[in-house]
Order: sequence, then C-alpha cells, then structure tokens
Amino acid sequence: MLVQDVASVLELRLSTRENPVTLQELEQDYGVTPQSMTAALVEGRVQGWLCENAGTVVGFAMGDPATGEVLVLAVRPGHERQGIGRRLLQAVVDALRAQGHRSIWLLSNPDPGTRAYGFYRKLGWAATGRMVREDEIMKLADGAMPGRGGTASDR
Repeated sequence: MLVQDVASVLELRLSTRENPVTLQELEQDYGVTPQSMTAALVEGRVQGWLCENAGTVVGFAMGDPATGEVLVLAVRPGHERQGIGRRLLQAVVDALRAQGHRSIWLLSNPDPGTRAYGFYRKLGWAATGRMVREDEIMKLADGAMPGRGGTASDR
C-alpha cells in the first residue's frame, strides 16, 4: 500500500457492513486521520496491503511491524466471501512473522453474530478473554494460517 492509496482505503473502511465508522469516530477512538495514516506509512510504523478490482480498492489490511498487531482488515461490501480477506490477512501475518513476531494479535468484536467472529476462529485465531474497550484480543495460534498461495499487493 502506498501513500496515494490512503484516501481509497479510508473510503472503503467507512463503507464496511458490520462495523462501519465515520472519519470522526476513527480519529476519536483510534487516532486515525488521513494525515496520521500517511505519516505512519511514510515512517514505516505500519505496513499495508490492498486488493483492487478494475482500479477500485476492494480490500485492504494493515499491520504494525513493531508490535505484531494486525491493525485492520476490511473488504468492500459486495466483494465478501471471495477469499480477499483471507489473502490479505495472510499477507499481514506472513510479513509480521518474517519480522520475527511469534505472537501475532488483533482486536475483534466478540459477538458470535458477526462474520468476523467465525472468520478469525476458522483461520486459527483464539480469543484470549482480554478486552480493549468493547473488542477482544485474539492471538494467532502457532502454526495456524500457513501460506496458501494467492496474491495480495504490497502496494
């Protein structure tokens, strides 16, 4: 993911079905603005991957190379259930493992009624029971999510 992709990925993030947010909420709750995201990419504090279809960003994921956290995974409505999220998540996990992280983690909604609940568990993520605000910390089990091919752009 490149700096010029920031506007497109933020627009996608605001459009997600299950956990939509506004730019104001992203800034208030997570400190994320177009400027902070751009700076984080330029300074290497985050790494991002995206998936495009006909020039439109249909999915993206970002990870924190310092902490081993998967920061975000989002797929545009209408493009779910095509393997985009799984491939993007795999790209982040592979990069974090290559940087030496044995413990890879993320925050997820603990509601069993959400798609994310089953999605992460199916791929080997385990709930820790620890919460950050209303989200649960999940860790990737050792040996889970082995590389399965497919590609995600590191643009």
